[in-house]
Amino acid sequence: MFITNYHTHSYFCDGTGSLEDYVKSAISNGFNILGFSGHAPLPFENDWTIPDNKLNLYLKEIKELKEFYRNRIEIKSGLEIDFVDQLTGPSSEYFRNLDIDYSIGSVHLLYNSDTDEYLGIDYKKSEIEQLINETFKGDTKLLVKGYYRAVRLMSQQGEFDIVGHLDVIKKNNTESIYFDEKEDWYKREIEMTLDCIKSNGQFMEINTGYILKDPSRIYPSPWIIKIAREFSIPIVLNSDAHRPQRIDNYFTEAVKIAQKCGYTSKMFLTGEEWKEESII
Repeated sequence: MFITNYHTHSYFCDGTGSLEDYVKSAISNGFNILGFSGHAPLPFENDWTIPDNKLNLYLKEIKELKEFYRNRIEIKSGLEIDFVDQLTGPSSEYFRNLDIDYSIGSVHLLYNSDTDEYLGIDYKKSEIEQLINETFKGDTKLLVKGYYRAVRLMSQQGEFDIVGHLDVIKKNNTESIYFDEKEDWYKREIEMTLDCIKSNGQFMEINTGYILKDPSRIYPSPWIIKIAREFSIPIVLNSDAHRPQRIDNYFTEAVKIAQKCGYTSKMFLTGEEWKEESII
């Protein structure tokens, strides 16, 4: 089986380590293919995406590393592009005109109408609670529905390959303090979103970035992976590494989860083509 990872973050955004540090770690861990997916620039000030004036340098370094290591590992250039409704997203002309090999479409932010700012749904509890209490007037269900609505809008607009960490909205939902994944309304949101992803031909990543020894913390949850298999949505295995040493974080466990959920194959990008390979 090809060892691949298309979700990594270096010091160009909110990760640590240089691009070459990731390449060296990938080679030492027997990887066949490594993709870089720094957080794409946003049109407002923040401290976690690639600054607009550093994007060309990021792409230039990847191009140089591709050439230098071409006989040892296949390197792919990509971005994790945030969808912010009516503002920016993977389908924006700015990103469509970039010379990259692939992109991950993700939703990390929702608009706070009270303060006219964008707040994280997976970062600080204070931000998600501010969204709940202000924009959604104390209704957590509306917050969650707003998140999945944004994912569906992003999927419909297209121009990206992989849906990033589908249920990242659960990150701060330990012990179901905000919502219960078992409730019917939540399952309906998931099913509508998976149907949209299927209809628009995107892949879903199995993201091991937050497992931290608890397989239930995988993105998405195993029960969602099982439904995705029923929808025949192709999967990509990614670690969402923010440090070079976590490049293959819990991959073995993730493959077992995928198999248990009914998956027998995963996708990988080589050359200019996405291909399917067995994980059995």
